Parts: sequence; C-alpha cells; structure tokens
Amino acid sequence: MNRRTFMKVSAGAAAVAARANALPGVPAAARKLPAVPSLSDLASVRMPHNFMDLFNLPIAQNDWGYAQAVKSVSAITAMAFPPYTCCGMPAIPWSPGLLSTCELIFNDRLASISDEPVRAVVYQWFPHCVIREQALDDGVRIRTTMFLPPEQRAVMQKIEVRNTGPQTVTMTLGFDMRAAVTKKTKAWMNELPGEGDNQRSWDASQGRLTWVAQQSKAAAAQGIHPPPDSVEGGNVLQYHITLAPGAEKELHFVAAIGDDAVSANSMHDRLQANFAQIESRSQQRFIQLLNSAFTPGNSDFSGHLPRLHTESETLWNLYNNGLRNLLTARRRSPDSAYGPTLLTLSGHVLPTLSFPWDTALTSLSLALLDPQPLRNLVEIWFQRDMHQHLATDYVTGEAVGPWYAVNDMAIIRCAQDYLRVTGDFAWLKKQVGDKPVLDHLLYHATYWKQLVGKNGMADYGGIQNLLEVVSTYIHEVAGMNAGNVSSMRFVADLLDHDGRGSEAAQLRSEASALAKRINEMLYVKGKGWWRCGQPDGSFIEVRHCYDFLAVLDNMGQDLSETQKREMAHFFWSQLASKKWMRALASGDPDSTWNVRPDHSCLGAYAAWPPECAKGLFKVDDPAKIAPWLTEIAKAGNQGPIGQAHFVEGVVPPLKGGAYKASNDAPYIEDWSCVSGGAFIDMVIESIFGVDPSLHGGLHATPKLAAFDPNARLENLHYQGAEYSISASGVKRA
Repeated sequence: MNRRTFMKVSAGAAAVAARANALPGVPAAARKLPAVPSLSDLASVRMPHNFMDLFNLPIAQNDWGYAQAVKSVSAITAMAFPPYTCCGMPAIPWSPGLLSTCELIFNDRLASISDEPVRAVVYQWFPHCVIREQALDDGVRIRTTMFLPPEQRAVMQKIEVRNTGPQTVTMTLGFDMRAAVTKKTKAWMNELPGEGDNQRSWDASQGRLTWVAQQSKAAAAQGIHPPPDSVEGGNVLQYHITLAPGAEKELHFVAAIGDDAVSANSMHDRLQANFAQIESRSQQRFIQLLNSAFTPGNSDFSGHLPRLHTESETLWNLYNNGLRNLLTARRRSPDSAYGPTLLTLSGHVLPTLSFPWDTALTSLSLALLDPQPLRNLVEIWFQRDMHQHLATDYVTGEAVGPWYAVNDMAIIRCAQDYLRVTGDFAWLKKQVGDKPVLDHLLYHATYWKQLVGKNGMADYGGIQNLLEVVSTYIHEVAGMNAGNVSSMRFVADLLDHDGRGSEAAQLRSEASALAKRINEMLYVKGKGWWRCGQPDGSFIEVRHCYDFLAVLDNMGQDLSETQKREMAHFFWSQLASKKWMRALASGDPDSTWNVRPDHSCLGAYAAWPPECAKGLFKVDDPAKIAPWLTEIAKAGNQGPIGQAHFVEGVVPPLKGGAYKASNDAPYIEDWSCVSGGAFIDMVIESIFGVDPSLHGGLHATPKLAAFDPNARLENLHYQGAEYSISASGVKRA
C-alpha cells in the first residue's frame, strides 16, 4: 500500500468500533455498496439469543487459528491453533465436552442462564472480532469484544462493564477460568482434544493462571487486567466493583498458548501490556486483508478477486456472502505440513481438514483469489490415496477418514479452474510423485472404470461414501457419474493440446457413451429427478438436489429440452423455499432417515443454493431466478454462510435471512464452510456469464437485466491479464 492508502486504512480501523452499533440499524438500501467492503459492511446483524436457543455460535480468527464464543456474554471455547488447543474436550471419564473459560458470574450467579428476553445475549460477528452484549440487574450492561492478535497463538477480549442506571451500583464479578491445554501432533479428524490433568499455578502480581499439560508439550496462560481482588476455588477471578451512574470499568482478558509455562506467561504479559495497540493492529490487519483481496499484486494472497460495481443489493450481498466464507478458510499457520492452505470448515468439529469436495465447489473463486494454495492442495491429493480418504490434515499432511466418491471429480475440477484462470499449462508437465500432473488427471478422470457396476456406471458404494445423510442415495448415482463425463471431456482437451489426439478421442467417445447410459438408466421420465442403480439390478428413486445440480453442471448438453423443463419444475415445486431450499424433497420416502440439515428436507448445505442457481440459469428464465436469489442472499446477515441453513418452515428466519443451523446434535453444522464461496462463482459464471476457457480466450454472456443492467466486474484476472465484464461484454484493461 502507498502512504495515502495506508492512512485511509488506519482511519477505517479506528472507525470500525464506532460504527459497529449503528450499522445494523441502517437499512441496507440506504448504505453504499462498495466494491471493496469494510469490516462493518461485512458484519452480521445483531443477534439476540437466550441460553436454551439453538443457534450457531460465532468465531473469531487469525491466520493461525480461531476461537469460538459460548452461550454467554464473555465465555470462550475451542481455542484452536493446531496442533495446540485450549478449552477442548478433556480426555477423562465422563468428560464434560468442550470446556469454556472466562465465564461470567454476576453477583453469585451465572449471568448466561436466563430465559428473559431483556437479558438475552446479543451477538454480532465481524471479520476481525465478535462483539457480545448483555443487560444485567440494576442497569448494569456488559459488552465484550473477542479477537485474535495477528500471528499469535492467543485470544484477547475487552470486557466493558457500564452502569446505565440512575443509582450507584456495587457488584461482584467472577470469571471462571478453564484450560485442558494440549498439543496433538498426530493426524486430527474431528473435535478438539484436551488433557484433563493440567497442573495449575497462580501469579497474583500478573493476574494470571497458568496451566501446564502433563501428556504433551503445551501450556496456557490466562489472566485479566487489572488483576482481580481475589481468586475463589483456585479458578474464579473475582472483582468487587462500584460504579456511579454512567461510569464504566474496562477489563482485559488474554489467553496465550505456548510450548511451556515460560513462553505462555511471557506472551500473556506482553499482550496485556500492549492491549490497546494490539487490538488496533488486529483491526488494521483485517482491513489490509480486505483491500488485498481485490488488489492485483498484493502481498497477502497469490491472486485477487474482481471488484463488483453494482447498485443491486441482491447482487452485492450474493457476492460478499462468498467473500466472508473465503476469508474464514484462509490459513497461514507455521505448523502446517504443507504451507499456506485452505481450511474447509471453521468450527470445532473438523479443525484441520481440507476436503476436495467442498474446495471444488468454490474452485473458480479460489483460483482467482489464492491459486497457489489451491494448486498445492491438488498436488497433495495426487500424492495421498484419496480413494481411501475424504480429506487431508494440514498438521501432518496425512489423509484421514473414509473415502468420498466425489474425490476424483473434485480434484479434477480444482485443477481445471486453476488452469483456465492462470494459464499455467507448464504445470501439466510437472512431476508430482510418480507421474506428471497431466497423467494424474487422466488417472482420476478414468478411475471410475475400476468401479463399474451392473448398469455400466461407477458403483460408489454405501452411504459413508456419498451424502452420509440419505440412506437411499447409494451405488450407481447420477451426480457422481455425471462428474466422470465432464472430467473425461476436460482431460481430452488437455490431451489434444499435448499431441495425444487418439487418447483424447477415446475419452470423448467414452464420455458420450456414459452420459447416454446415465440418461437412459437413471433419469425418472416425467418427474425431473433421478434414481440410483443397485447391485441386485433394482433402482431407488431419490429426490435430492445433488443430482439436479451435478447433472446440469457436468453434462447439461446431454439433456433434452424436456428433461430440462421437468428438472426445473421439480426444483421449484419440491426443493425451493422462499428463503432457502431443501436438499431433499420432504415427500421423499427417506426424508425421516437423518435430519442433518445440510442434506435433508430441513434445509440445505452452504453451496447448494448457488450451485442449484447455476443449474437454473442454464434451463430457466433469469427473471424467475432473481427474486429467489434476493431472499437467499439475506442468509448472509448472520455472518459467513453456515455449513447449512434451515428452511423457514423449520425455523423462522432471523431478520429476514434463512436461519443458520446450529452445531448442536443432531444438526452438527459448523459456523462456516469454504464452499460458501460458491456464491462468488455463481455471480461470475452465471449472472455475469463469464467463461474462462482453457485455450479459447475469455468470453461472457451476461444475464444482468434482472439484477442490475449497469453492473460490472473489474480486474477479473485471466491468464496473465485483467479484464472488465459488463452487459456489453468483455474488455481488456
């Protein structure tokens, strides 16, 4: 950045806190729609919740990890800086699950436990912090701001206590502190580990408790400044405070994690001594990231996104929904086995994993914003046996979990978008493991032949390999086999340009034959949905959105006009809702098997609405799609699009947006998923109609009339140059 830009960034950082309360009350239509959004532009609405409400708890993060809010105005859990964690699940008999720390005890009672609306905790997410507020007795209000300092394994929180009443108030505040700190160097899979036998010590002069792990090399120092008046029960920091009317007391919480007590304590004390400066630096860091995300040649990403100029609130919201999710996927941990990477889920369920499936659903926007980590992941997946596993763990670099049937198609899609955006065709000759990249792609495009079932298509096995939630979506399924069609056609293009024309012709012939079998054997004529072939020769009809979106995406040119009309009718009549959509039709015979809302009739996964919209733009009128997308876009009012959202008939919308599904069982949905970036892909590919071809140049057939005829994308990168896209077409910058 030049000096003028830096001064603007610094001024913006200082203004964020002042605007935080006012912004949610401003009608969206009255706000400007900036091409580079501010932290406040991306903030969630203010979300009031009581203790027994089911809702998804927001997360604060830095490049190294994250921490999650608790159903409380001050408590924090799941401090994850893999391989280090604090407030995970202690491995002890009858474990209480995730621990929380800094829980508020107000006048000898837990402040969080209340069902009174006036005492609900109000949560608000920002890219750089989480702000919470709660009204307590006698006019006392608590406001906390949780954030993670840049490039530190630490969590910080400003705690502001204010007397808003007419009388002087004397109160007791206690903060219950916990840790279970540990370091897990083996491959991670799900949930956060913890040790139940940490040794604890107290330093009164620093207001600091220190826990030291006994089973690993890790320690956590947690404290509040100014130091408390006393410590009760060895873990509750207690304050006796008197506030005159209008008076305020500010406290600073720090949790620092290190290899040992000395390093953790030193970090804690340093952060406490510079609390205000570090809070400002954290804001500035995120403002810099937002500017970098849209700036060619920036130092934070290996690419950049195009800038959207529009007066359409719908278009702006759709695009920036995707931006929020891509920012939460960013990881630059020094403990990563394979360097800068892209995390699939931001939450405590799967804290270290990168899935080919989720990554591929937003691979165009990732290829634009950060192509090098995307390419690196593809190379990692080439070298792991992704026919045995579903993801890779960045702590060890190992593959984990059972196999996902989509992996071949997903790996190829990531490579395809990387190549068509960057034009890095030299990569195809790079030796990765035992063969060059092109031969890896050929292997993945044709692996399905090793799985051929009774009907001449790949048999992808059972529920664990596919949707996990739909017990009937098994074996020879249309969506995954359609992916083989597009994969073979893509690799055929690469082979042609490599002088391997006969192999290319063979792949194209096999792709057309496979598409024909999928249509003839699996399409349910007159219905618009598909069926699954079983090993015994029978078929099971399944009304799930995945076949709808995957078939249209991967072999739309092989469908008849009748099929396209029937498929569109099926979507609008059985899957779409006013605010969101169902992944599975509620009338499907398997609808009661599992209610996890990412794939059930209760709701849908983050990427399914934009992916279905991409399919609809191929078969239906944009004027019909636009009003639905206007309502879909409002789901981002709760921060990043969640792993899943509920349809409005299950849970009422939150301030106009489809309700983000919670992490509580049986829903188990994380706060954010990288695939929410599919909203950006949909805006670029479908609404602006951009086609970055492999070898034939950049083309666009915009469908902007139903959104904003004057909208434009600027600085869209394509194979070494920047372009502008508008209703008039493509123009090189």
